[in-house]
Amino acid sequence: MEAIAFCNIAVMPVRETASHQAEMVTQLLFGEAYKIINYESNGWAKILTLFDNYEGYIDTKQIALMHTSAYQKYYVDSQPLIVNTLTEVHDKIRNYAFIIPQGSTLPFTSMDDHTICLGTELFKVPIISTTSFYSNMETKEQTLIDGSFNQQMESVALSFLNAPYLWGGRTIFGIDCSGFTQAVYKIMGKAIPRDASQQNSCGTGIPLAQAKTGDLAFFSNNNGRITHVGLLLNEGKIIHASGKVRIDNIDEKGIFCIERNEYSHQLHSIKRVL
Repeated sequence: MEAIAFCNIAVMPVRETASHQAEMVTQLLFGEAYKIINYESNGWAKILTLFDNYEGYIDTKQIALMHTSAYQKYYVDSQPLIVNTLTEVHDKIRNYAFIIPQGSTLPFTSMDDHTICLGTELFKVPIISTTSFYSNMETKEQTLIDGSFNQQMESVALSFLNAPYLWGGRTIFGIDCSGFTQAVYKIMGKAIPRDASQQNSCGTGIPLAQAKTGDLAFFSNNNGRITHVGLLLNEGKIIHASGKVRIDNIDEKGIFCIERNEYSHQLHSIKRVL
């Protein structure tokens, strides 16, 4: 099998080609695993992210390999997700602390002392706030029925409000439109693809009039190509990453930018994923 590694830093850039000058296409968050497809001759490696099957290149100096036994355990044990906007973790081997963003993964967590084992490395999280509440499927189904799940999703989405737009970003320090919707869904316990055009293949199409909080809205250019995605809120509102994570109005025509008093995106479709 291919070599497996994990992200042991807060955020790891994944680039389109093997160069620091190349476009960042996505990011790995702390605790996320990936396959190493092959090593390049210039200190870079081509990888495949395991959360959303996305290919790109990373600096080999950032690689932290995971033993096969740990890799297998990664998919057996529960993987709670950080929901605090920022959380401090302590590297128990190197004896220093650093901050990780919401959406980070905490596999192999020992809840008695909040120790996380990633491969051969140990980290400690003083206070863990995770989506473990949603790990029980019956509880999750009930929250979908009574609406509290949608309320929680709205709360998670709003925690990204005013985060700056960053192509390829997935955190409050910089995020793109599909990175935003993917992050919200991940924190809520649902994996969706990375790009807007890929996310459009998920779920069931519904009319805007029947949309609820948490449904995804997709937007296209004049050629019909999906170029943008956002997350619907109640009462004709949408939260999306455009310049920054913002709330605007939405109708059958598209997104009406409140600040500029004009339509900014043309509506293509609405999808219900949950």
